Amino acid sequence: MTGRLLLGTAGAFLSIGLLIPAVPRYVAGPLDAQTGWVGVSLAVTAAAGLLARPPAGWVADRSGRRAAVCAGALLLSGSSLALLTARDLPLFLLLRGVAGVGEALVYVGLAALASDHRRPGAAINHFSVAVNAGLLLGPAVAETLFAAAGFTAVWIAAAVSALVPAIVGATVPKATSPPGPDPGDRQVPSRRPRSALRAGFGYLASVWGYTVVSAFLPLHLAALGAGSGGLYFLAYGIVLLAVRLAGQRLLATAPPARLAVASLLLTGAGSLLLAAWPSPAGTWCAIALTGAGQGLGLPAFLRMAVYGVPAGERGSAVATTTAFFDIGFLSAALTLGALAGHFGLSGGFVLAGAVSAAGALLFLPLLRHDEHQGASRDASRR
Repeated sequence: MTGRLLLGTAGAFLSIGLLIPAVPRYVAGPLDAQTGWVGVSLAVTAAAGLLARPPAGWVADRSGRRAAVCAGALLLSGSSLALLTARDLPLFLLLRGVAGVGEALVYVGLAALASDHRRPGAAINHFSVAVNAGLLLGPAVAETLFAAAGFTAVWIAAAVSALVPAIVGATVPKATSPPGPDPGDRQVPSRRPRSALRAGFGYLASVWGYTVVSAFLPLHLAALGAGSGGLYFLAYGIVLLAVRLAGQRLLATAPPARLAVASLLLTGAGSLLLAAWPSPAGTWCAIALTGAGQGLGLPAFLRMAVYGVPAGERGSAVATTTAFFDIGFLSAALTLGALAGHFGLSGGFVLAGAVSAAGALLFLPLLRHDEHQGASRDASRR
């Protein structure tokens, strides 16, 4: 199942990644809309995805992972193909909203499948590698396709790529896991909802640091006169994937609270370094820190979200945690954009770094709990 899961995840997120550079260019180009509508088109997708997360979790748990993955993939594919007919802004925004719903369904369905694996820690890490590989590869492929055949080639490629998880999903049994609690459930009955929420708030704090890189790094580089951000984004992706691949065993077995603390501190340090050392060299170091932090983060937050949760509730747990990505991105983009207008980019970087680093405080009680359990085990051995 792991191979099919990776293939389906890579296909879904390659489809999403293909549209990252194409959507803003299409809004400002053929649709001839003002720059502000670029932000609206991104917000529509994020807002639709946020609203669709709870229903997506319900579908994954009640109707099965196959239903969530296939429905989401078909919505992604159909909305991308329909962009061929989008000649006006309202239709384009409607299709981007549909794509947001599709993203939520396919993400939750695939993540729930990973959590059902007999070795969920390893499967979740592999899933996160495929997510980021698709998102990182997509923009580069889109630029090549656009140069060769324009937007038509990008829309068709995104639609075809989204069919991969639909085909993979069709091979998944309708009921992928037995209903009811798993054996580990009785050990932590009171922590199920709190685990998903704690992981979600940690993810939100992490996303503030991610938003600094994804949305504001090009502006920072332009202010420094350092050219485009292509190489910096490539370095960020290489560091992130290197951490996920080289640290597979660690990410699958280490206490997720410790990984979450390390992720948030590294991410926060990266944002703060951008403000403290405004230079190309400082930016390279900040990119490395942020990439390492983000590499540790998602596997830790997803493992924490599904720990001790019955198989029939993991889709909802994943939906709850990952919804905080959309909340974090929207809140960070709006807040940091407003701060940049009044205090410059450095003010926003400081705030983002503080939010990410402060998120580590959420997991200190869990670290003390882990240390107490470890001391108890050592004492019993003696």
